[in-house]
Amino acid sequence: MKKLSKILVALALVAAMVMSFVACSGKKSEAQPDSSKADGSTTAAAFDSAATLNGILDNFKADKRYGEYKAMFQNTTFEEKVDGDSILLSISGDEGVSGNYEFKLNGDYLTYTQKTDSEDYVGYSFFMYLKSAADKYLGMDSNLTTGYISGCEAFGVENKYYLTENDEAAGTTTTKLYVAGKWDMPELDTMYVNDKALEYTEPLNKDDINGVINCGKIRVVYYGNKDSVDIIVSEYGKRSDLTYQSVINTVKKLQPSNISVFEKYFTELKEGEDDGFKVTFGLDESLKAEHELEVIDGAEYTVVHFGA
Repeated sequence: MKKLSKILVALALVAAMVMSFVACSGKKSEAQPDSSKADGSTTAAAFDSAATLNGILDNFKADKRYGEYKAMFQNTTFEEKVDGDSILLSISGDEGVSGNYEFKLNGDYLTYTQKTDSEDYVGYSFFMYLKSAADKYLGMDSNLTTGYISGCEAFGVENKYYLTENDEAAGTTTTKLYVAGKWDMPELDTMYVNDKALEYTEPLNKDDINGVINCGKIRVVYYGNKDSVDIIVSEYGKRSDLTYQSVINTVKKLQPSNISVFEKYFTELKEGEDDGFKVTFGLDESLKAEHELEVIDGAEYTVVHFGA
């Protein structure tokens, strides 16, 4: 039973990682990033593939989440290495987790290929850890790149940096991550939580639930039920109309009690309260502790509470 519990916990961590990207799968694109920009980003000519792979692997091995995953399996061996143009991860042991995973550099993209109908999400989860490692190596903020991926999906923007390709004949799906330089993401300044970003969000009911929506520079986290809920919105940089639009759309989708009073009051981004709701700027310590919030550096927070 102890062995099974560890596997279930590990799978829960994997599921959390995968679900954070449930709406982030990029569409196939023939276009390539313009690596000739003189904006300080790495150009194709200067792209050192060996240094990049080793840099990504170093950050991957230092990732706290990966360390916590490995720590659950004391009698399992994890080996990570760069071999030619690939990052290889080998797991062996008798604790229920094992396998060999290859993350191959193909041109400017780090790739991971798996069977399209596979239910093994472990390899894809490791690929998401590698994405965070690549972000750190390239000097990018993972919150922004993750939000950009989601925002491209929500706003129909062609995503040249994170995409998937299906090979129907081979029955495989390849996920591709651009690692040859910093991403150019001007669309971040126009992305907010719209109806598409909320596609899989359900209205609140009497039961307590929580959820997360990423879109561009905006991250929405909510906790509670129809009669009492905290909606916490962060915007990277200064809060703006992107926060306002995200709050309006999220509240409309969640349908908490007293929504009609809120909609009459909240015609602009401002603090205040009325019957059944309260809007505040910033996070207080009690709220952070209550929800065990992971605070995003460089973001401003807006909190909407519905209930007594």
